[in-house]
Amino acid sequence: MAQSAGKFEPKAVPLSGAIIAVLIALAAGFVFGRVIAGPAGKKGGRGSAGPTPMMKVDPDKFQKAVRDGNPPRRGPDAAPVKVVIFTEFLCGYCKRMAPALEGLTKQFGNKVQLIYRAFPLDGHAGSDVASEAALAAGEQGKFWEYHDLLYDKMPQVQRPQLEGYARQLGLDIERFKKALDDRSFRTEVELAKSIGRSLGVTGTPTLVINGQMVVGPNPAQLSGMVQRALEGKPITDQAVGAPGAEGRQGQQAPRAPQPPAPLPPASEAKEVKIEVWNPSVGPANAPITIVSFCEYLCPFCEKVQPTLKMVREKFGDKVRVVYRNLIVHGERAELPALAALAAHRQGKFREMHEIMFAHRGELSQGRAKLEELAQQAGLDVVRFRADFDSAEVRAQLEADKAEAGRLDIHSTPSDFINGRYLRGARPPSHFGKWVDELLGNQGTTIPASMDPQSAPRGGGCG
Repeated sequence: MAQSAGKFEPKAVPLSGAIIAVLIALAAGFVFGRVIAGPAGKKGGRGSAGPTPMMKVDPDKFQKAVRDGNPPRRGPDAAPVKVVIFTEFLCGYCKRMAPALEGLTKQFGNKVQLIYRAFPLDGHAGSDVASEAALAAGEQGKFWEYHDLLYDKMPQVQRPQLEGYARQLGLDIERFKKALDDRSFRTEVELAKSIGRSLGVTGTPTLVINGQMVVGPNPAQLSGMVQRALEGKPITDQAVGAPGAEGRQGQQAPRAPQPPAPLPPASEAKEVKIEVWNPSVGPANAPITIVSFCEYLCPFCEKVQPTLKMVREKFGDKVRVVYRNLIVHGERAELPALAALAAHRQGKFREMHEIMFAHRGELSQGRAKLEELAQQAGLDVVRFRADFDSAEVRAQLEADKAEAGRLDIHSTPSDFINGRYLRGARPPSHFGKWVDELLGNQGTTIPASMDPQSAPRGGGCG
């Protein structure tokens, strides 16, 4: 039986019907807004209307970005325009940017040099190893070929796949594997990240062109930016302040806490289906049902878990939280979802749910890691394996994905509070305000003063 989260009217929804309705494609690129992955989520990127904002960076720090370490380069050291690229291999917008960057070398020849700097994002599990693999290929003279192949195959960055790409390019596979085993290029990646942070880089793709930094520019604008740099002009007409004030020791001064994104006006409630096998916390007859679509590789989903816990604590049995899966990070994100559903069949969903978020950065290690976590969560591992591989658990995941498709949601976390759609990781006060309104409460159960300083501010993946 399926139940509407807004009206609580039982409706028969055969599982097979839900499977037939599954999405053929889900957005696999990451969109964390400006903070995490640039404006990657919309087709065409930023668009061509208006200039991309630019900020100047410290000249000495820019020279370090050009000079330090051994980053892959394309173009001569004597080129008058230097383009330092902070990028990674699980960022959809970085992938769209790559052909335009290559086009610069064809258009401007020896007048431009590209300097690659790995900037794997914490929320993109496996991106760090993919960056190291590209550098390992570069050691054998095939960085750019491997770089292009990684984007072509994105988001497939498991170790066997990385080795397969090396074989495809004719690399010395034993030398390549040893470089990954020894983490030979980890120091180079960490150096690039440190340089990026010193410049104020917080997301990908970020470009620094002759000391002028732009975040996620429209690829169509790059040629004009380089031309202006060659002419000694600012690369755009729109400049913004530096990333942060500088202290006496040259360290970036602490930024003032950022206020949460404003709570959007309540939308018209949607009918959100709930299946009998969906894991939930709270009584089925609670007047408020929050259906939370999340994914275990999404850092914003991890951040919103304490928020959901606070809402349950403050409103008690008046709130029920139902968990459904929405996959935005490709096939590798399906394994933890299957693990959670398998754990639920042993009555251990909460334990597995919490331990997977606690080890989110390790989930890309695959099946063996999930079985290890299942054992730590107190599951019968033999039964866990059987359920994990069962057609029924797979069908449940497909039904979750189908319901997300029917609701036309493509990012995580996505929460429905009695059918009202609340997109992205939000602070407790935002959830509380809508719950108070729906319950008819006159007071404020969760004021903004109760929001943790590190409360999520509306970001998400997908």
